[in-house]
Amino acid sequence: FIADAGHEIKTPLTIIDANCEILEMEYGTTEWSQSIQKQTARLLELTNSLIYLSRMEEPKKHLQKFDFSITDLVEETVQSFQTLATAQEKTISADIKPLLSYCGDQSSIGQLVSILLDNAVKYSPAQSSIQVTLDKRGKNICLMVCNSAKELSPEHLPHLFDRFYRTDASRNSQTGGYGIGLSIARAIIDAHKGKIWAERRDGDFLLVTVLL
Repeated sequence: FIADAGHEIKTPLTIIDANCEILEMEYGTTEWSQSIQKQTARLLELTNSLIYLSRMEEPKKHLQKFDFSITDLVEETVQSFQTLATAQEKTISADIKPLLSYCGDQSSIGQLVSILLDNAVKYSPAQSSIQVTLDKRGKNICLMVCNSAKELSPEHLPHLFDRFYRTDASRNSQTGGYGIGLSIARAIIDAHKGKIWAERRDGDFLLVTVLL
């Protein structure tokens, strides 16, 4: 239902956005036209996320699995977030074991890493550091993303991967999140028969661990 309804929602949103662009060409840009474009973009992003999540949770989801360098994938993703982190007065440090490969859906795993980094950058305070670690743990690949999260209460941890769940501290228009990113991350991990969990470290840090 989500996938079918999502496609029906995307069409009018695209038309609204196109009509708004035409109005701007005719009458100029206004705060109202910019607001329309911003909100349609947010709705399109949410709709696309819901469609992706529904597809990942399909019982007969067929992933395109093949061997790829997960070391390169994580390194490239970390590098792509460096500018965003710097702009928000945050730093990303990485300890990535070289020459690690993994057999899985590369696109989905790439989205997983992006979700975890985006979440860490989005909800960590300024002047803080985000630590990314990729290593081998027995026969498994272990990915860990750690960021400062002093305002995160322990009771929130079991619900972080629930759909639309957002802690009170993150409910503001500046972060712009929907509470669905970590749900997608869990769906990706479930589709790869892996494990993902969150825990507090030293009272002030959130550590998300992935085992593949």
